[in-house]
Amino acid sequence: MKSLKELSLRIKNIRSVQKTTKIMQMVSAAKLLHSQKKLSNSKLYISKLHNIVSSLIISADQELLAKILNIGNDNYYLVFIIASDRGLCGNFNSSIIKSSQEYVNKLITNGKRIDIIFLGKKAFDIGKSRFDSRSILKIENSKGITLKHVEALVNNIDLSKYDKVKVFYNKFYNTFTQKPTLETIKPWSKDSSLVDSSLITPTANDSYEYEPQNTKFILRSLIQDYVISALYSALLESAASENSARMVAMESANRNTKEMLNKLALLYNRSRQAAITTDLIEVIGGAESL
Repeated sequence: MKSLKELSLRIKNIRSVQKTTKIMQMVSAAKLLHSQKKLSNSKLYISKLHNIVSSLIISADQELLAKILNIGNDNYYLVFIIASDRGLCGNFNSSIIKSSQEYVNKLITNGKRIDIIFLGKKAFDIGKSRFDSRSILKIENSKGITLKHVEALVNNIDLSKYDKVKVFYNKFYNTFTQKPTLETIKPWSKDSSLVDSSLITPTANDSYEYEPQNTKFILRSLIQDYVISALYSALLESAASENSARMVAMESANRNTKEMLNKLALLYNRSRQAAITTDLIEVIGGAESL
């Protein structure tokens, strides 16, 4: 049995850990609320933009669309893997690496060329030994990234050489549910996990006037904007999921520390009572021997 001093020190250390986990839980809850607001605004924008691109594509020439959207080509892939820069958020990072690893390995087996960009240093730390280092193009922080950062990142990449651009991210559903999701942001697709159809008000005739009257130029510009907005939305989804996962993980850790403290307090009281009883027995035994 451990000494009273050892038990007392352990109780003190666990109480210190409990304070830390409680603070981290509260901070994550505040960050979650902030990231949810940003995600809500982003969803509205990406949904409206998706609707505009859809209406333009319906009226565009099919041969022109095939050239702009790279329809039919399927050889060269760019894969973004979005996770966090820090840990202490359950299986948030490991789940996204596991699902992306399975997908990338399948593509390589089928003879596809792959370039990978990690957005989140924790994702890179976990995934660097699981992917071919020659495929890793860039590693960027995911914390505090803004739309301007995403725009600069995308503009510095020659997207025209890639047939498909994919994004792995944790989609935020609610506080307790976040799921690894694969989204295609090039070529443009009429179905998107980033779009909320309930935010788009359906109208009988969606008609837009464009200047200049150059469908090719407008489509290319809109699709470039869509790629940037879609990647930024995926980052916001991931940020909300990360804060939620960390809040739940810290809540669980806080609950576990309470259970440990109760058990240690019981053990400490028993040990203390046993020590008092032993001392009493020794005193009484000594008195009787006199």
